[in-house]
Amino acid sequence: MKRRRSYRGFDGSAAGAITKEQLRDCRFSRIGIVGLARADLGELPLKTTPSEGARNPYEAYVLACNVQDLPNGLYHYSALENSLAYMPCDTLPSAETVLGGQDWFSGASALILLVANFARTAWKYRHPAGFRVVLIEAEHIAQNMLLAATANGLVATPTCALNDNVIETMLDIDPVMQSPIYAVAVGTRSATATIADLVDWSAVEHQQ
Repeated sequence: MKRRRSYRGFDGSAAGAITKEQLRDCRFSRIGIVGLARADLGELPLKTTPSEGARNPYEAYVLACNVQDLPNGLYHYSALENSLAYMPCDTLPSAETVLGGQDWFSGASALILLVANFARTAWKYRHPAGFRVVLIEAEHIAQNMLLAATANGLVATPTCALNDNVIETMLDIDPVMQSPIYAVAVGTRSATATIADLVDWSAVEHQQ
């Protein structure tokens, strides 16, 4: 947790590619299923992050840009199988385009998008708090992935500055009941990253 930092500078070269195993760990830490719990409604998935009423309203999509042994493209993540399914896309946008022109994400190895399916939560929680908890859950999921990326020697940066029109077209989702909420870019740190560590933790520990 002390080593986790957000960097606006990724190494987009071939040498900066991440492995499929590193990407797998980051995905699983977000919404991977670790077990099942019995309830009145049947078996409900237990995931790595908390979800109000075990509704688990999020789907994860991966835009792979520089991953070893994984063709560049768009993928849907299956939490049950911890696997990726390729999604055909006529015109694959860049990470920069998906993230509203933020050019510092252009060298990211992969972009993981969190898309909320509001119906999963709304049928049970019909008051405004139901909408609020869906948004809050995105932060739970993203923080897990940021820590998993750090543990794998990667850098990762979250953002909610998304180009909704581009994402809705790319994923072919219902813009009323589904919405892209959050994204996390993962990769390796560029030597010219613009944000460095803000604290020398070794000095802090020495003082303590």
